[in-house]
Amino acid sequence: MTSRPKSKASGPQRNSGRGKNATRRAAASMLAAIERGKTLDEARDRLDGLAPNDRAFSNAIVLAALRHYGEIEAILQPFMKRAIPARPHLAKALLYIGVAQIVYLEVPPHAAINETVSATGRREQPFRGLINAVLRRVVDAMPVTPDPLAALPDWMVETWQNAYGAETCAAMAETLQGMPPLDLQFTSAQAASQFIDALTEKIQTEALQTTATALSADCVRLVGAGAVEKLPLFDDGVWWVQDIAASLPARLIDLPPAAQVLDICAAPGGKTLQLAARGAQVTAVDISAARVKRLNDNLRRTKLSADCITADFMDWAPDRKWSHILLDAPCSATGTLRRHPDLKLNRRPSSAAYMAKQQAEMLDKASSLTEDGGYLMFCVCSLEPEEGEEGVKAFLDRHGDFEQVPLSPSALPDGFDAAISPQGALRTTSNMLGAEGGCDGFFAAYFHKKP
Repeated sequence: MTSRPKSKASGPQRNSGRGKNATRRAAASMLAAIERGKTLDEARDRLDGLAPNDRAFSNAIVLAALRHYGEIEAILQPFMKRAIPARPHLAKALLYIGVAQIVYLEVPPHAAINETVSATGRREQPFRGLINAVLRRVVDAMPVTPDPLAALPDWMVETWQNAYGAETCAAMAETLQGMPPLDLQFTSAQAASQFIDALTEKIQTEALQTTATALSADCVRLVGAGAVEKLPLFDDGVWWVQDIAASLPARLIDLPPAAQVLDICAAPGGKTLQLAARGAQVTAVDISAARVKRLNDNLRRTKLSADCITADFMDWAPDRKWSHILLDAPCSATGTLRRHPDLKLNRRPSSAAYMAKQQAEMLDKASSLTEDGGYLMFCVCSLEPEEGEEGVKAFLDRHGDFEQVPLSPSALPDGFDAAISPQGALRTTSNMLGAEGGCDGFFAAYFHKKP
């Protein structure tokens, strides 16, 4: 049997302030909140009050537990006569974070067991002995055989195998086990070159463990980047954070000079910034006031401009049409599992169909705002065909005045030659750029409204 390469926890694994049991209990509380429907970001308030190092370690434990959730379930199954109920206590969550530490974070077994058991409270007291005994059995069974597919829900594996084939699905699952790198998009190739020079000097003078790879002339991928605001040229505003796959739809829009573009569901604004950097006059619409504020902040920092509107697109009634529209529609977001492993717990087999219905309604409205002879780019960060290929076919069936424009791989960065489907749509999967750390899953289709 071979053991899985261990994931390194970000930040020191020693604790200060409230003690290691508080760190583990906070992690268990965060995981339990996600199991009950909270998002990863929403559940992070369970870490409030921890010292910075403790907070970083708790977060790392939860991410490891989420990335390997199904595997942990399989590891525990032989040692459990019956499942521990998830409510009203943290016993199940404590057991999962205990396994995450032992198997995936290289925490010494005695420390992981002792501190996890000591994190039990009054409600978990009846399970204290069980948690201790099961975690010791897990240690005795080490090493474990890795199975990335087991980390995913069965319905997701079945859907992806049917859509992409068993080999690609397995490669996607393997990629999703790792921490995602950080991609920076630049306002120009010159700015990207200046950044690399400045970062190289910073790495040498400060002995940093950061690595940088140019994915395109205007995109740089970082590993071990540290705090974003401390990276070179942050205050100069020549870059922003955006996964390379998320940048592809805007790259593929053929824009004339000073084109007027409507960006729907725009915030936090990566695509708006891309379009503005290309000289487009962008109207950016998003329902979330907080996200629009973040978009405006990004525009100010990058010294770019756009007309930002806070509104529910389906209720919004502009008195004009646009020659170019980009709709990055709400979706099940399964293409972002590297960054949001909590989605595995709160997505269901029915999620794609539910989101596809909303996307169809938004596409219909976007089509009504497209000028005759204009163009509409539709995209989602989902890997589910219902939200991509099937949605495109249904849209074209409903709208005889639109035709699909095949996208060209020549406009894409290296490594994405296989991302254009035979129908001319963009489809990235997590395993693309696998040697560089993968990418988000994305789908995009381009339509032309007949004059």
